[in-house]
Amino acid sequence: MRKEKRHFIAFVWHASFLALTMAFVEVNTVLPSLVLKAGGNSFSIGLITAITTGIPLLVQIIFAGLLMSRPRKKPFLLLGIYLRVLALAFMGFMLKSSLTGGILLVMIFLVISVFSFSGVFAGICYTDLLGKTIAGKSRRKFMAFRQIVGSLLSFGGGFLARMIVSKVPYPNNYSVMFFVAAISLAIGSLGFWLIHEPPVKIISYPGFWKILKSIPATLKKDSNLRNYIMFSNLTGFGLILIPFYVLLAKKTYGLSGENVGNFLFLQMIGILVAGFFWGSYLQRRGFKKLLYVCALFGGTLPVLSLFLSKAGVNFYALIFLLTGIALSARKMGFEGLLIEISNNENRALYTGISGAFNIVISILPLIMGALIDFIGFEIVFSLSSFSIFSGILYLRRIRIVEV
Repeated sequence: MRKEKRHFIAFVWHASFLALTMAFVEVNTVLPSLVLKAGGNSFSIGLITAITTGIPLLVQIIFAGLLMSRPRKKPFLLLGIYLRVLALAFMGFMLKSSLTGGILLVMIFLVISVFSFSGVFAGICYTDLLGKTIAGKSRRKFMAFRQIVGSLLSFGGGFLARMIVSKVPYPNNYSVMFFVAAISLAIGSLGFWLIHEPPVKIISYPGFWKILKSIPATLKKDSNLRNYIMFSNLTGFGLILIPFYVLLAKKTYGLSGENVGNFLFLQMIGILVAGFFWGSYLQRRGFKKLLYVCALFGGTLPVLSLFLSKAGVNFYALIFLLTGIALSARKMGFEGLLIEISNNENRALYTGISGAFNIVISILPLIMGALIDFIGFEIVFSLSSFSIFSGILYLRRIRIVEV
């Protein structure tokens, strides 16, 4: 029990500083606004969204194949984290340099790619380590507590980031935020040095190509995994649309530093306030019920954003408060549900398969900008709402053995 308590504290320590880090490099507001400030267009928004939320998932199965043969995952988790720290620090230096125009945009995409890919690599190890070191009966409590504590630091970070992006001239404002993010993530990594990871005995390792060939049989055998993948894909529309809410704001009202700061701050408030409610709900009802409510809530946001965009920028900013509420539930629910439908032996593989088959989040952002230019926000956002609601059908088919 003493060891599990130490693990609990270590994971919360990391999660808290990770939340602070992501407040300064928020993938749905800060990064899209940086790309637009650097001269990007709607395609650039789609590309940065794909890089941060989608494309790295396609190679998750490669990472999972490499990591399955490792009895301990913690060293690789730390490797992934420190690569992310270096990427953030390099971005801070780069934005203070004389780079401008197309060269700056290309470098932003490259550095954020390193940040995202190393995050996926670390994420597989993190999920496996969490499943091994915190027992099922404590996992819901941890997910809820992690979200609440992380939300408090996100709120503080969002407030500070709002001040920086509003008061400090471009590009120094973004440079400062990336430096702070790098320091915060490095501090957060210290928590994992306290964790004792029990090694998993690898009886046999089939090799990467055999793992790939086994995927159809794995999917056929486990209906929970199939339904999880379908649910993740269909509700993924809600995740990839958030940066395009920033694009809609720019096309409708322009995009000042004050607007970006307000969007970010309201999203942090939504995550913070919702964390208390979702945490209590999760402990009473479980991951599946939490994601059910999340999908119902998230499905209304794309259409609601169209109405709020006609009501003025102050009303439209409320959409980011609501996305924070939805993101809070999503962050608690998806990882926990995947842990519950997997075990210590197949968890890395299941994480890789679910990422590799997350086609909507991986590919669609690349064409979303072109789709919006061609058929408009109204049709794209309406179809996205329909897809999110459709995902509930697959969530209901997932069977969980309560512990």
